Amino acid sequence: MLESNQTPSTNHHTCDSVHPFAENPPHYLITHNPNTAQMDKLYRLRAEVFCRELAWVGSPEDESEYDKFDNTSTHLGLFIHGQATGYLRVHHHNTPWMINTIFSGPLLDSKPTTQLANSCEVSRLLIKSTHRGKTKVSNHPPLNLLLSHLQDYCRSRDIRYVYMVVTPATRVVFARIGFKSTPLSKPVKMEDGCYAMAAVLDFGQVEALIPSKDTLCS
Repeated sequence: MLESNQTPSTNHHTCDSVHPFAENPPHYLITHNPNTAQMDKLYRLRAEVFCRELAWVGSPEDESEYDKFDNTSTHLGLFIHGQATGYLRVHHHNTPWMINTIFSGPLLDSKPTTQLANSCEVSRLLIKSTHRGKTKVSNHPPLNLLLSHLQDYCRSRDIRYVYMVVTPATRVVFARIGFKSTPLSKPVKMEDGCYAMAAVLDFGQVEALIPSKDTLCS
C-alpha cells in the first residue's frame, strides 16, 4: 500500500540521477534514479517499516523488502545526510499495477481500472519513523518534499491521475496538505488486519505543494 548529474549542494539537491554521496553529503537529496547503493538503503528502509514496524509483508527478520513489482517501477528516494528517509515507487501505465492485480479482488470486485497513458500508480510510500510529525528539512516536512518531487515528476511526463491503495488515515494526511483524492472503494479489512481502500489523485486539481522558488527539478 501506501531523473541530471550535478555536484551536491550544501543545502539540498534534487535531480534525475545522482552520484554516490561525497564525504560531506547534502542536507537532503531526492532522486528518481537511485544507484545500486542507494537502492540497497531503500530496500532496507522498506523492511524496517513494512516488515517490522507495520508487519504488512515479509517477516521481522528480513533485512530488505522487495517484490515482483520492483523491476518495472520507478523508485523515488529521499535521503537526509546520506540516510534513506523516505520512499515511494511509481508504476507507469504500461507496467503491472498492484491495484489491478493483488488488490483488484478485495477492493475493486475484480473490475480493474483502465491504465491510461496519463495515469500511474504509487505504492510503498513511507517516511522513516524518526522523521515523521514535526520534523522539517529546509523548512518542509519530509513527506511534503517526497510528494512534491512526485508532483513534478508526474507533471513533466503528462501524468495527471495517480492511483493508490492507502489506509483511510493516510488519505486524511494527504488531504490536509492539499492532496485530496477520490475514493474508488470503501475501506476493506485486509488479511493483516489493516484497513485499505483504493483512491485516485487528480494532479490537475492540486496546486504545487512547495512554492515555485523551492520546486524540485524534473
